[in-house]
Amino acid sequence: MKLEKLVASKHLSETELTVLQYMIANIDRVLDMGVREVAKANYTSATTVMRLAHKMGYRGFIELQYKLMTMLRNGETGIQATHDSQDPLISEATKKNNIIKFQTVAQQIASVDNKCLYVYAAGFSSVIGNYMFKKFQILGKRCFFSTPGDSAALLENCLEDLGLFIVVSKSGETQTVIDKATLVSSLLVPIVAFTGKDDSSLAKIANWAIAVPDEFPLDDLNQRASLFYPRMLTAFELVISEVEKLA
Repeated sequence: MKLEKLVASKHLSETELTVLQYMIANIDRVLDMGVREVAKANYTSATTVMRLAHKMGYRGFIELQYKLMTMLRNGETGIQATHDSQDPLISEATKKNNIIKFQTVAQQIASVDNKCLYVYAAGFSSVIGNYMFKKFQILGKRCFFSTPGDSAALLENCLEDLGLFIVVSKSGETQTVIDKATLVSSLLVPIVAFTGKDDSSLAKIANWAIAVPDEFPLDDLNQRASLFYPRMLTAFELVISEVEKLA
């Protein structure tokens, strides 16, 4: 079942559709979040979330979440990757993420027209962050990039014009990254996190967390040979491929 068919004749508002997409993209954690946290993540009310459940034909939030999870596990949403699933990097990059999460993040990126994108990363993650920054520039997006080594004023000067905050963190626990994400979240700016842990502090702050497998989560110095960063870069390019479809 395609998403379009899933919502056909449901007469969902734009906000309700956004909440539904958020629930599908974060299906593994929305039940733990509960109605109020899901509403907060989408800058709306718990009433809107409950109204969505009723419009979809369910008695409440839990029943809607259970049905969506069942559909995703059975492949009934029809929202599947169009990329070569035999590619090991793509397989790993999509292991913790369904395609609608990539599509939702792509929609957020594409919708930032009059404001700017901001990429923030620390340590080795800044290599990926810098790649994202340059990619967005090539795509004609107004984008800024900084690391903990840069002046805090770089981000502060962009806060009023910030449309989407993209954070890259292997552990999702780096304090400087958490501090910046918390600041941006307090301003109700949407946050996308690329991380190795979908239950990290950063992932919980972010509106959308794209997590890829990290076989050496304690290797903070990146001393071991690892495909973690190639997987993260692959996940980012999968998002970009969805952005291209919206052009």
